Amino acid sequence: MGGMSDKQQQIAAWTAEYAEGGIPSSVRDTPSGAVVWAVGELKRLQFPLREALDLGCGKGRNSLFLAEQNAHVTAMDFTPNAIEQLQTEAEKRRLTPLIRALVQDVTEPLPIAPESMDLVIDAFCFKHIAPHEARMAYRANLLRALRSRGHFLISFASIGDGYYGQYVVEKTSAEEHLAVDPDLGVESVVYTRDAVLKFFAPELQLFAELQNNKPSVMHGKEYQRKTYALLLQRNPHMI
Repeated sequence: MGGMSDKQQQIAAWTAEYAEGGIPSSVRDTPSGAVVWAVGELKRLQFPLREALDLGCGKGRNSLFLAEQNAHVTAMDFTPNAIEQLQTEAEKRRLTPLIRALVQDVTEPLPIAPESMDLVIDAFCFKHIAPHEARMAYRANLLRALRSRGHFLISFASIGDGYYGQYVVEKTSAEEHLAVDPDLGVESVVYTRDAVLKFFAPELQLFAELQNNKPSVMHGKEYQRKTYALLLQRNPHMI
């Protein structure tokens, strides 16, 4: 990929991944179990789910699920072919009026109104943002988007994950390890649970959580996974 910028290389890598599929989220049509769980928790506790934002939505399996719950969904990914597939599937399911699908880098200013989202979800997008300054831009975008009682769901691979753990190239700290996926060809940050909570604190605080230690197939081979789903809530004292 000579002559391409880092961002162009990432887009090219994800374009190939969404076309060929080696990561479960690239090929599955069903929503993430973490997203289904989080929506169930919010409904059980009678939190509103009128507006939702799907960051790094991929082909949109979670966006489609949220729309089926009657939420208005803004779905974002910087990979055009993924957004095209989401738009096609939304039309097929007659969900187009509920889904606004955008080709958008989630570390750049987002074209949404401030404090407009009841729920923001991130299913394995944040972990692929390696530069610190890009992560801080992502964080600022998230806090700008969330309503005062809004929630943020983030799912990610933890340190000790059977797939990403084998590709660690640098242990930047005890709580963060940098890995490079040789199949996908992009950097990934593997976190501890506490590191993620610390990164989004104090503006966001833990509301509920799930840990998953089940095996999963990645690029045709089964690995023992170690992943978390953290449902965070806007801290009312930090608004």
